[in-house]
Amino acid sequence: MAVIIIPARKGSTRLKNKLLLNVKNKPVIQWTVENCLLVEGVNQVIVATDSEEIKSVLKDIPEVNVVMTPSNLKTGSDRIAYVAKDIEDEFIINVQGDEPLIPPTDIENLLQELKLADITTLAYPISSEEDFLNPNIVKVIVDKYNYALYFSRSPIPFYRDIDFSTLKKLYPDLPLRHIGIYGYRKEVLLDFAYKLDNAPIEEIEKLEQLRLLYNNYKIKVIKASKETIGIDTKEDFEKFCQIV
Repeated sequence: MAVIIIPARKGSTRLKNKLLLNVKNKPVIQWTVENCLLVEGVNQVIVATDSEEIKSVLKDIPEVNVVMTPSNLKTGSDRIAYVAKDIEDEFIINVQGDEPLIPPTDIENLLQELKLADITTLAYPISSEEDFLNPNIVKVIVDKYNYALYFSRSPIPFYRDIDFSTLKKLYPDLPLRHIGIYGYRKEVLLDFAYKLDNAPIEEIEKLEQLRLLYNNYKIKVIKASKETIGIDTKEDFEKFCQIV
C-alpha cells in the first residue's frame, strides 16, 4: 500500500508564504495537492502542515486529509515521518508542497521503482549553465546503476578542462538537476527521522538527503520525463505563473 504525504510548512526563507501565493485563484499548495490526486496506485493524499491557514485553504477538497504537525520539525522528511509512523502504508511518497508540476506518471514510476529499492527520487538534465551554477538548484551525480553518489548546491561534476557547451555535447544527460520528491520504504523513513544523527555534509549543504548517503543508504535516481519547477524563489514563482 502506498500514500503520498505532502509536507507543507508555512514559513519559508527565500519566498515568504510561498505555498499560499495565489495563481489563477488557487494557492500553490492546492496546485500541488490536485496534481497528486491524479496519481494512480496510492491509497490517499495527506498534507502534513503546521499552518491553520494551509489547512483552511484545503478544506473544500474532500479527497485530501490534512494532518497538523509540530512547528519545530526541521525537515520535510521529519514532517512526513511524524505522520507516517501512525499509518499502515509500506511505501511513502514525499512530494514537496512547492513542487506543483511533477507529472503524475513520474510519481507513479517513482513508486514502481520503490518496490525494488529503499529510497527513490527524480532528476532531469540541466540545459543551461546559469542553472548549473545556481546554488538554489540542487545537482546530483549518479553511478552506472543510477544510484546517487552525491547531491550538492555546487556545480557537480565540475568541468575542469572544457566549457559547459562542450560538456553537454559530450554528455547530453549531464549535469542532473535534482527534483524534490522522494519515495521511501516506511522503515527507512522512520530510520531517517528517529535513528540517524544529522550528518556534517547535510548541515553544510542544507540538504537533508545527504544524511541518508552519509549513513550508507542507497538512493535510486530516476530520470524524470521533463524538466519541472520547484518554487523556491520569486523568479521560480514568476515562471510558474507563466506556465499554468
